[in-house]
Amino acid sequence: ASFAGLAQENMNRAAGWRFLEMGRRAERAINTTRFARQFAYDEAGDEDLDILLTLVDCQITYRSRYLVQPLLTPVRDLAVLDPFNPRSVAFQVAALNEHIAALPSLKEHGLIERPQRLAVALEAMLTTAEAGRLDVKTLFALEQDLLSLSDAIGLHYFPHGPNASRPEKLTGLA
Repeated sequence: ASFAGLAQENMNRAAGWRFLEMGRRAERAINTTRFARQFAYDEAGDEDLDILLTLVDCQITYRSRYLVQPLLTPVRDLAVLDPFNPRSVAFQVAALNEHIAALPSLKEHGLIERPQRLAVALEAMLTTAEAGRLDVKTLFALEQDLLSLSDAIGLHYFPHGPNASRPEKLTGLA
């Protein structure tokens, strides 16, 4: 928390800050998806859903919004799909999409690059998903898509190894 506060208050908003933020957002989205898979499964009881709400720090939000004991569909909606909940997967993916869009293109052809294409597809999927249809299989597929997005960002902006191709332009990253 102190490091996040320090970065928010004292770090220049250049590409380094964006990569730090993208890493934080990706990690939170992946972990929230894993927690949802483990604690919001189809037969989850009140105790499991309560644990999920605690892990994603949404107890107060859930209680103020729903006024009932934890129920599967609203908990899934709050933890995964709510674009206004700063702890939800959808919020993290929207933030990732904004950061990726703000980074310069590394190729001259002007076509949408893989990280942005994956982020836009993920955001569209989360925007159109229904909480009642989120099952463990869907959450696992979402987790895999988030991991693919994370890998695509790393491979695109931090090429390494003997076969790494250099970007056509490097301006705007500093």
